[in-house]
Amino acid sequence: MRPQDYPMLEMIRHALEHTWLSNILTGTVWGWPTFESIHFFGLAMMIGSVGLFDLRLMGMARQLSPAAVHRLIPWGLTGFALCLFTGIGFLCGTPDQYLYNEAFWWKVAFLLTAGLNAGIFYLSVFRDVRNLPAGAQAPLAARLIGFISLACWIGVMVAGRLLTFFRPAFV
Repeated sequence: MRPQDYPMLEMIRHALEHTWLSNILTGTVWGWPTFESIHFFGLAMMIGSVGLFDLRLMGMARQLSPAAVHRLIPWGLTGFALCLFTGIGFLCGTPDQYLYNEAFWWKVAFLLTAGLNAGIFYLSVFRDVRNLPAGAQAPLAARLIGFISLACWIGVMVAGRLLTFFRPAFV
């Protein structure tokens, strides 16, 4: 993949490189490490709550009611917001490392799939799951959705980690 072969990505790259976020990430000594710390903190919040809920849907920790575990989801959404903001910052800071990187596009695909999966969950089986008592098994559809969610978040983390190893040759 060569930048000159993708004029639209080059326009996006140029625009991102000239944002205030790019200036914070690349123009200061503390920008990148601060964003990294916030990103990992947000990831821990998200996986700690959403991952726990997914595991409960899949049948673990049945002594807890799904409703009790679901009360942690706002913490996961806060963690996701932190990750989204800092992730956009990373993209603005070094857009060529991301836009031309297969691992980045895998990460985006996993994120979109996780979002679609969550939408399907709340539109289909959430009503049934939230009323389950402790000890009850979630319906098969909910267990499958929990598995897909957990697999997607693991995919997001793996693809995110691989970003540095699949750096485009021209970067």
